[in-house]
Amino acid sequence: MIAFALSLQYFAQPFVWRNWPVEEVLEGWLFIFRDRLIVTVLIAAAISATALVRTESLQLRAVLLAVGVVIGAVSGELIVGRLYGQLDGSSSLTAHALRWSAVALAVSAMFYLWRMSSDANEQLRNETLRRLNTEHLLTNTRLAALRSQIEPHFLFNTLATLRWLQRTEPEAGARMLASFIDYLRRMAPMLECSEVSLGEEIDLMRAYLEVVEMRMGGRLHVAIDVPLDLRRARVPPLALATLVENAVKHGISPAQYGGEIAILAHEVEHQLVLSVTDTGAGFNPGSGSGTGIGLSNVCSRLSTLYGALGSLRVEANTPTGVRATLRLPCHLVPPQ
Repeated sequence: MIAFALSLQYFAQPFVWRNWPVEEVLEGWLFIFRDRLIVTVLIAAAISATALVRTESLQLRAVLLAVGVVIGAVSGELIVGRLYGQLDGSSSLTAHALRWSAVALAVSAMFYLWRMSSDANEQLRNETLRRLNTEHLLTNTRLAALRSQIEPHFLFNTLATLRWLQRTEPEAGARMLASFIDYLRRMAPMLECSEVSLGEEIDLMRAYLEVVEMRMGGRLHVAIDVPLDLRRARVPPLALATLVENAVKHGISPAQYGGEIAILAHEVEHQLVLSVTDTGAGFNPGSGSGTGIGLSNVCSRLSTLYGALGSLRVEANTPTGVRATLRLPCHLVPPQ
């Protein structure tokens, strides 16, 4: 292609068309094209020879490329000169060699810049891949650490409740044990997941609240309103459970007459909104109960999984109690 492009310069000379007919012009162009082709073929051979030198240095590779082009050009011009009987190698050869040297420098510079750009892009891709892998590992580590803090938060309180009922009401304790086993059976698989279905989380909460209802007698009432289609929504495991457990521990238990816990779910503008509302004791800053670790962990997991799209809001309920509201992207698992 280079030989063909350079040979077209022949047609741009006005004297060619003034002095010769078209047939002779085309015949002359074929000779010019042959000459350029000989030079470019020898340059290509010289470049192929330089490729046999193994080196990691881009600078050395560029120098070898330039030298190969010059050697190929000089060799080609010598052969062309022999074809025309010009064996003295004079100034014409020097001029042609300088011209090809300019081409060599241009090609070498283009090659060097291309390789620099290619290597930089490759390095950027590798750095991006390493960063994504690091972020993935960090996310998994953070989620594992957060889950390890949440698990005792539920289990120890439930075990304490079970121990108390076994001592005071064995029959109720047996029923509670069955519900507790159901709770453990449902909870165990969740500890290995970053997300579960809302239906699984609700079923877990039913088992947990059955345990709590037996302990509190008639002091606790539960209302759950979750549309069937939203049971397929993906949620962080034990996030809703943390809100329910807090409502029991800090809302219903301290209240003299107990109260109600309502779990509601609905979708608003492609966001899943989950609320846990209790009619218990409400905010009591002076009580000193609770460290906020559970809610802090929920916020951390929402931030890790959903960024700015996940949030937790805790506010006073009217007339009494507390309302905790989770907002996260509504991702539905296709029905099986």
